[in-house]
Amino acid sequence: MDHAQPEAQYTSENLPAAFWDEYPDNAENHADYAAINAILEESTPDERAETYKGQGNDALKRGLQLKKKFYLREAVTLYTKGLEMGSSLPSLLSILHSNRAQAHLILENFRSALEDSQEATQLDPGNLKGYYRGARAAIKLQQYERAAEICSTGLKVDRNASELQQLRTQAEAKSQATAVIRQREAARAMAERAPAKKLASELLQRQYQVGRPQLAVGNHKPYVDEAGLVHWPLLFVYPETMQMDAMEDASELDSLGDRLDAMFSPDAPPLEWDRDHEYTRERLEVYYLSHAAEALTFGELAEALHSGWPKSKDEDAMPSPYGKHAANWVRVNDEHTLQTILHEPGHVIPGIPVFFVVASGTRYRDAFLSENRPLM
Repeated sequence: MDHAQPEAQYTSENLPAAFWDEYPDNAENHADYAAINAILEESTPDERAETYKGQGNDALKRGLQLKKKFYLREAVTLYTKGLEMGSSLPSLLSILHSNRAQAHLILENFRSALEDSQEATQLDPGNLKGYYRGARAAIKLQQYERAAEICSTGLKVDRNASELQQLRTQAEAKSQATAVIRQREAARAMAERAPAKKLASELLQRQYQVGRPQLAVGNHKPYVDEAGLVHWPLLFVYPETMQMDAMEDASELDSLGDRLDAMFSPDAPPLEWDRDHEYTRERLEVYYLSHAAEALTFGELAEALHSGWPKSKDEDAMPSPYGKHAANWVRVNDEHTLQTILHEPGHVIPGIPVFFVVASGTRYRDAFLSENRPLM
């Protein structure tokens, strides 16, 4: 009858002293521990670094044989201790870095592996393993051009290094494939942004000034129809109650008066919030806020029309009541077209046209006009 052998338990009691992660209570009774201490106490910095290199190599081999990350991490620690000994031998320091790079590669610490490989080849330009391990790490990091460059540098040392030749071929192939993918993505992005760029160009050529939005009508944005007319979504805000009426589509040649006539016709249902019936067609006054936003550049406007309004234009800033571009209430002649109104001096469209409607002869109307900035 076969009996399964229990898996070995790795502790400070049964590991070689070189692999202890903590000292056991009876550390001084271990012969190899005492021997290591004696060697280190009597040796030079170069010799101590060499000792740690050997211990690190043993740990690395054991980790590969047993497939235990514990030993691989110990190898990193031992190589690090060797580097800290202050050796004056560039070749020894180069090997310590190169070997630590190998341990990092197996542990998938690719950035650390690349950094160690670079140190190794700087200390000893003839360290071929340093180039090989650095190129492998760069490929894992998808830095293909860098990997090919590392291989080319190593091949100057030994042009017959087959492993470097193979890695360079692999890196160059991956670099070319990545470049093709990036070109396709760039072309697709340009194609996707083309309509927004065209619309932004149309708006600016027609001297519309558009700023960061304050309010919105769903996801509706301006567009140009087949006849070449600009269409805008509109918002009518009743600041007394902050109620709103939204219009998804208004041509630039539409008269605001015609829109208001339809909204406040005798047949239209009364406004639920207008209990005193003050908001009748003949009493309506319509205003916009001049300099309500900072006009966007072509690039900002194109990006906004494509994917979303930019947040880099002082999102939390309010219109200023002072200076050359002070924000002020400007009454609209509702007989004018939307185009004429939007082209009036200081009319920066806050994303979409926003108009504020009050009723003449009311206390609120006077209080409203005494303020330079609306509640947004």
